[in-house]
Amino acid sequence: MNVLRHIATAGLLVLMTTMGRAQVAEPAAAPPAQKSAPSRPATAPSKPAATPVRHAAPSSPSVPAPIPINRTVIVLDPAHGGVDSGSQISDTTVEKNVTLALAFRLRSLLTARGFTVVMTREADAPAVPNAAGSAMTLDDRAGIANHAHAAACLVLHATPSGSGVHLYRSELGASEGQPTVVPWLTAQAAWIPQSQLLANQMAAAFSRSGLALIASNASVRPIDSLTCPALVVELAPSGDDADSINDTDYQQRVALTIAGELVSWQNQVQPPARLAAAPSATVVQATPSDAAGAQP
Repeated sequence: MNVLRHIATAGLLVLMTTMGRAQVAEPAAAPPAQKSAPSRPATAPSKPAATPVRHAAPSSPSVPAPIPINRTVIVLDPAHGGVDSGSQISDTTVEKNVTLALAFRLRSLLTARGFTVVMTREADAPAVPNAAGSAMTLDDRAGIANHAHAAACLVLHATPSGSGVHLYRSELGASEGQPTVVPWLTAQAAWIPQSQLLANQMAAAFSRSGLALIASNASVRPIDSLTCPALVVELAPSGDDADSINDTDYQQRVALTIAGELVSWQNQVQPPARLAAAPSATVVQATPSDAAGAQP
């Protein structure tokens, strides 16, 4: 009996040991490894800066600088001369002699005031435009004046009509500025504002001097071709006697008035603006060839 109990007890122990092993859980298999996402840097690398595309700016026409003015230079053009006597002032007086006499008085006064005076003629030389044997044409006179780049150009005339001083500027309308290619017969257009300003100041000076004055516009050649402030100063008799135009005191009063006003004017005159040149334009100055075929 005891032996059977020992056998049964031993078998029970074996059975219990086997069952205990069966209840011990095996460790769970590790889950399949997941592919880790690639690590990203904390700051994303900056993209290389785009190279700016530079577009060539459209070429703008060049604007030449204004032509300098010689502020101490005055041009005097005593009209007529030689075989061209001009108007018959009286039985003994012709215009060419009056204009030259007034020019000499003006030159003396202006030189004493520090000016350099350029005269288109200094003697009674032939000056009929395009006449055989003529020493000078109207275009020649304009060329002399334009070469000087003067502060003012005065074209001197004389007349038996009326009295006092007749003051004219060109009839041309003012242009926006001076073109790079200057047309000969309308070169004065760019200077009209300055010519008008000079005329206004000169008229006021004659009024202060008590001299009779008529101011107007007239295209008397060569004034339309002048590239400077330009006026026609036409001297008439001082009274009813036509020969009073030759009175030295009268001419001196006129010359003193003009010279005194030009002293103030030289510090005021300004060149006109130059207009932009076309891309292929060549800067040239007006030449008499532009006036070929034109009647004086």
